[in-house]
Amino acid sequence: MNRWSLGYEILRFFVKLIHDWFYRRIIIIGKKNIPQKKPVVFAPNHQNALMDPLAIIFTNKLQTVFLTRSDIFHPIIVPVFSFLKMLPVYRIRDGADSLKNNERIFNKSVEILESNMSMALFPEALHFGKRSLRPLKKAIPRIVFQAEEKNDFDLDIQIVPVGIYYDNYTDSNSLLQVNYGEPIRVNDFKKTYDENPKKAMLELRNAIAKGIKPLIIDIEDLDNYELYETLRYLLRKPAARKFKIKAPNKNWFIIDKKIIDIISNLDEESFDKLKNLYEKFVEKYRQTGLKSYEIKKTNWLKFIINNLMLVAGFPIFVFALINNALPYFLLMNFLRKNVKDLQFHSSIKFGFGLFILPVYYLLLSLIPYAITGDYYWTYFILLAVTGLITVKYKLLYKITKTHAALIRARVFRRESYAEMMNIFKQISDIVLK
Repeated sequence: MNRWSLGYEILRFFVKLIHDWFYRRIIIIGKKNIPQKKPVVFAPNHQNALMDPLAIIFTNKLQTVFLTRSDIFHPIIVPVFSFLKMLPVYRIRDGADSLKNNERIFNKSVEILESNMSMALFPEALHFGKRSLRPLKKAIPRIVFQAEEKNDFDLDIQIVPVGIYYDNYTDSNSLLQVNYGEPIRVNDFKKTYDENPKKAMLELRNAIAKGIKPLIIDIEDLDNYELYETLRYLLRKPAARKFKIKAPNKNWFIIDKKIIDIISNLDEESFDKLKNLYEKFVEKYRQTGLKSYEIKKTNWLKFIINNLMLVAGFPIFVFALINNALPYFLLMNFLRKNVKDLQFHSSIKFGFGLFILPVYYLLLSLIPYAITGDYYWTYFILLAVTGLITVKYKLLYKITKTHAALIRARVFRRESYAEMMNIFKQISDIVLK
């Protein structure tokens, strides 16, 4: 765990192929901020369960050791977690007696930093299913100061704040953006630490929070969270035009952040008016029968091309549907009944596609072998390839279905749609004036 691992690197290469296919687009900002040949501690926000550490692992070249919640460390698979460079961290919910184990883990963390390796620890401790930064814990300051004190502050540990942004938490084919912030030098807090260690830890924790905030969408007004969350999506296109942001589909994070900041800084009268209009908009939106907050004008050429692509790809979809119906039904049924925390859905879907489907395809491809006595690798490959293609086919279908619903609303519920758009214009005038 303290050294670079060839086996880990080979595994990362292959898993990264699936990870990158899982998303519609992956954007990496600020990789130059990651120090080289120095001990690094990544401090990312935590909003999407297992997908958050994967976002770090697959967007930089360092082999990072993760401190992870201890309740997933079953004794049988501890060697696997060690190979994957994962260490357990214990929380009060794991039992008061278990907290003493953290001392051993923190000592191991010091050894890792002394070896010039990188570590990652989610300073919020728990993932939070909203675009907001929770109060940070003291684990990172404790570990880095312990390491520096042991080595007379000669390690020069760098803490890199990280902002992880998802366009959609639960589904595949969403956008992932990872923002690496400017590193924080632990040595800059040495003087304060020598005088008052507790004060230094508090200052460093605050510095980490200050470093993360510009890298994330931070909705502080949780009482009106749905208003912010809905309007950041609705106002994207007009905001891109207003602020003259080119290729807005690659800059959703920038646009979303502008919209959130504008709404947060509205005076009380304007915000109350906006809130009233938002409630009226939601009411009219429901009357239109729309299921997605996609209300832009239809690009008819693109709509026609998308439909033609759906028709052309339909045989592939049918083949994949027939072969994947059983595992897909079992997966969705399991998620619906057993996984109430939506932030685990994308993690389970990814793990299912990575571990379960290949085994299922292998077993399925044994059917021709049982009949003919010959094993057909082409069938196994065909199952895998069509399964991957179907992931993108579902995205195309979702986009086309959304626009078809929008056309129906304009034609068959014209009055409600017109009223909804009138309210939307008033909302735009307040936020983007």
